[in-house]
Amino acid sequence: MMMANISCTQAQQQINGDDSLLRLAEHRRSVRKYTNKPVDRETIDKILTVAALAPSSYGQNPVEFVVVEGHEQLSKLADCKRIGAPSVRGASVAVVVMADTSKGELWVEDASVAAGYLLLGAEQYGIGACWNQIHLRDGQRLSASDEIRQLLGIPDHYEVLCVVSLGHKDEQKKSRSGEQMKQGRIRYGKF
Repeated sequence: MMMANISCTQAQQQINGDDSLLRLAEHRRSVRKYTNKPVDRETIDKILTVAALAPSSYGQNPVEFVVVEGHEQLSKLADCKRIGAPSVRGASVAVVVMADTSKGELWVEDASVAAGYLLLGAEQYGIGACWNQIHLRDGQRLSASDEIRQLLGIPDHYEVLCVVSLGHKDEQKKSRSGEQMKQGRIRYGKF
């Protein structure tokens, strides 16, 4: 849906009643197997634009991204996590989601929201994606976050939340129903 150069009122009128975000969320699944076809730079940029639009606490925008490409570098990145990250090793590209911790204490929450937007952005553009947890995970010698910072030259005042692997899907997973997924999980007023 193109909304450039239209007023907020016009944009809201176009959005009202549109279930496209619900449908997108129903279809988005973690994809861990990818084809050998590379993801083009334009698509990566579009996905990252969606992720960059994620809200952050106090508008501090502490979340940043490092795009990692190339089989050798992706393998090194996957090895930074002790139990490994097979989806990273087999990906076309991976995005390191990190935050500048000097910009606030809520960096985990801010990076989590941005990573969620990144996952939805990937699905929007037909790209498979999988969240690989890094925060509070062991690396080979240090924490996984420390090892990734060393590998990619990331300053010490940054923390890595996760690595999202991206690639053209080489597996198909059944969509989930929003109605089914919310059964027994939503309460109003009190537990």
